[in-house]
Amino acid sequence: MDPTGIFDLPNTSLIFWEVVTFLILLALLYRYVYPIIRDQIQKRQAQIEQAIEEAEKTRAEARELLEEYRRQIEAARGEARQILDEARRQAKAQRERAREEAREEGDRIIQRAREEISRERDAALREVRREVADMVIMASSRVIGRELDAAEHERLINEALESLEAEVAGGRTA
Repeated sequence: MDPTGIFDLPNTSLIFWEVVTFLILLALLYRYVYPIIRDQIQKRQAQIEQAIEEAEKTRAEARELLEEYRRQIEAARGEARQILDEARRQAKAQRERAREEAREEGDRIIQRAREEISRERDAALREVRREVADMVIMASSRVIGRELDAAEHERLINEALESLEAEVAGGRTA
């Protein structure tokens, strides 16, 4: 007999049957339970892998959409800049046209005013000449005491007008 009691026959048979029972239990578990657990684990692993693949696919699609939206936003900004530039250019052209039209209208008004002034001046000069001629004729008739012929009359009128024009021209330059 073994003093430790490990190799005693009654203990050895108990250990033997415990090992046999354990092996039978393992065989039964391996045969009936393990395949079910393994299948469930594989199914779960496949579901997780599929979920990861779908998440990555969704993430990739989201990135593509984000890039597409960014491109669209940038294109819209570029288009908006073009529209603003075109509007500014058109506004500037419109202002230039309005300035040019105003300048032309001002020039026309000034030209009409100058023409009107010239007509009025010419009319005033004709009136003054006529009145001066009448006064010269009356004055010369009184001084001379007789009627003048047409040539003498014309000469006196021209002298008076030249004298008057010289005075007017002298007054303008002063």
